[in-house]
Amino acid sequence: MKTLQCKKNNVTLSQYICDNTTFGFFKIKKLVANGEVKVNGKRTKQDVTLCVGDEIVIYADEQLPQLDVVFQDENVLFVNKPVGIEVLGEKSLESMARLVFANENINACNRLDRNTTGIVCFAKNQKAYDELLRCFKNHLVDKTYHAMIYGVPKQKQAVLKAFLFKDAKQSKVYISAVKKTGSLPIETHYKVVDDFGNHSKVQIALVTGRTHQIRAHMASIGHPVLGDGKYGTNEINKKFSYKTQALCATEYKFRFENTSFLNYLNNKIIKIKAPF
Repeated sequence: MKTLQCKKNNVTLSQYICDNTTFGFFKIKKLVANGEVKVNGKRTKQDVTLCVGDEIVIYADEQLPQLDVVFQDENVLFVNKPVGIEVLGEKSLESMARLVFANENINACNRLDRNTTGIVCFAKNQKAYDELLRCFKNHLVDKTYHAMIYGVPKQKQAVLKAFLFKDAKQSKVYISAVKKTGSLPIETHYKVVDDFGNHSKVQIALVTGRTHQIRAHMASIGHPVLGDGKYGTNEINKKFSYKTQALCATEYKFRFENTSFLNYLNNKIIKIKAPF
């Protein structure tokens, strides 16, 4: 059994349950149709409209989501994000973490694209959140990614510098060798770690962390991330049988000052293996 207190006006019963539990849409419809939901003490089989303060009681057990926890303590939480889930928003990795740990103060400190896998950093309290955000903003976090890319770069190791322009309407970014109005400087370091002839595995370190930076920057030099439909090509992705981008955030290392209350994590490496 689960009890909810409505905090919105003019929202349907099914939508509110969907937004605040792990029940799927069709499961919710079935629960309501079978009279397994009460609103203000009365069973209802209708998808009624709720008001602030309404009490919803659901007579079913909620299944907690499974999280792949890489490391955690009283202040921080690192989770290995699977493909196909957002970091923020409804039904996101953040909302799942809050539910699993029964802690509404859990907040994501960095983001990964929906189809990028790997480590996401969360703070468990406001003090940790402020400190971790400061570290990300001031580039005090060494971030390492691994990716499978099309082809093999001639330079097995290189520092790429360019400018990135974000087109919000197209939900896409563009790379330029010269600065243009609205563009921001980017720097991406890569190293080939496995050469497979027609494709390769690379290790990537970000100096800047712009939207879609790795995907767009690698594509701009002719080596798109395999499985990337936005900056790669469907023909190549189909040839290598990648349906989602082969990009994973594999390692974080923080450089906290001695005055930081998180300095016990200074130089600690949070690491996973790429799934490809």
